[in-house]
Amino acid sequence: MLWDALKISQPSVVACVGAGGKTSLIQSLAAAASVRGWPALVTATTKMFYSQVDGYGLVVADEYSVGITEVANVLQTGKTAAWFAGRDGEKVLGVPLAWIDSMAADIPNACILIEADGARRSLLKAPAAHEPLIPACTTATVGVLNMGAIGQSLAETNTHRLSLVSNIIKKQAGETIEWLDLALLAAHGQGIFQYARGTKVLLLSGAADMAARLAAKQIAGYSKLAGIGIARVVVTQGYGRAMRPIEVYEL
Repeated sequence: MLWDALKISQPSVVACVGAGGKTSLIQSLAAAASVRGWPALVTATTKMFYSQVDGYGLVVADEYSVGITEVANVLQTGKTAAWFAGRDGEKVLGVPLAWIDSMAADIPNACILIEADGARRSLLKAPAAHEPLIPACTTATVGVLNMGAIGQSLAETNTHRLSLVSNIIKKQAGETIEWLDLALLAAHGQGIFQYARGTKVLLLSGAADMAARLAAKQIAGYSKLAGIGIARVVVTQGYGRAMRPIEVYEL
């Protein structure tokens, strides 16, 4: 199962960053936690689409005392809870960073799953200086990059914050994305693990074929040689609640 591949135990506070599979990761971890009977809470320090969370026991509250009470009530029913500070059209609004530290203290037996930055549905990204927003209580930061980007041309359509990505990988729009580019986004100080806390795990999503799996092995090798503290690389297939691990590389 995905929890086993990531080697994240219960309870835990997991910050998900990067692009190309963060929401699927959260949905799959929440589903697996439910199967195991683990209480789970989905939240964010950024915006998410309402459609991505409306299947949970949804709490929309901009006062901590109100929200934590409603979350506790949801968890007592055995459902996965999701807590957001408000709603803006098709999106729900993340909660203040300090609240998550309080949540971890107030519901210490829960798995708290956080979407900690946005990517505008891109396959790759590099964070701006103000992101990701990762709480101090985080036990693991999972950085996501999508293998489906390999072979595509670098462009606004597949890359969030293109200028920042270009600066890291030393490529311009129109050039072909290669496995090394994903490795650089994982290993660079201003890459997807910027401000990471706890154990760092690189998750490579969308490994559709053997070529992608070979590329993932190369990325894992580069990450190990880079010596930047990534504990393991998990390669996955599937989206939504069906994300599953197919390879794990311990670094």
